[in-house]
Amino acid sequence: MGASFYVLTTLVGALSCFFGEAADIPDLRYLKAYTAPNCTGAFYEFFDYTPELSVYAMDNSIISIRFTGDWMLYADNFYNFEVLGSTYYHRTGINICYNLDSPIAGNASSLRYAGSPYGIDDVYYNLYDGWAYSGDEFRSNTDAETVGHMDMRTTSVIIQGQSPWTFYTGLQFTGEAVCLYPTHLHSSGDIQIRTSFVYPVSNLGIPDNSIRSVAKGCLTDNVYRGALPISGQRSAEPLDHN
Repeated sequence: MGASFYVLTTLVGALSCFFGEAADIPDLRYLKAYTAPNCTGAFYEFFDYTPELSVYAMDNSIISIRFTGDWMLYADNFYNFEVLGSTYYHRTGINICYNLDSPIAGNASSLRYAGSPYGIDDVYYNLYDGWAYSGDEFRSNTDAETVGHMDMRTTSVIIQGQSPWTFYTGLQFTGEAVCLYPTHLHSSGDIQIRTSFVYPVSNLGIPDNSIRSVAKGCLTDNVYRGALPISGQRSAEPLDHN
């Protein structure tokens, strides 16, 4: 069954807090936020959207992260909602450690993941109203005749899973259309994450803030084959869609 979500103010669950090493579960989406480099020292483990890190005494404290999934960290509360496109950090990986770069190191105030809440590589898409996957959001795993509150507001797009998606500039799958395939594969053992992310939407060849409906599959000959996204592609394997 498909599902669509309004998630701007979704409060969250950081389910566990540790001050030492713990066994990682390699096929579960998680993010461990450490207060020291190289994923050492005190950390808090997050599993869900966290609009205010201060709730967990982690505001402006994160220096390194170990994670599985597709995660974004933001310099401001509520995913840079007040300052769309402000400082952020975006990485995709499987049970991997990264030291945060300046200026986000020690400056993150919120975090969230992209993709399905049901499975690490399930077919899914996320639409964001700000540059760099910031601000308000519409997310779904099914066709959408309208994207509701995100109508003509989308500036950033992320897709995941084994299916392409077609984005339309008109309601009910009308207007200009562009097809976006997952462009990169992250894999470790039996775990895989297929993903693609683009901002601004104008890079897809349609106007920014023009998406009004979305359909699963590639339903147009207009297939995005532009430059690869800048963020989150380290250690990823490109996928070929000829």
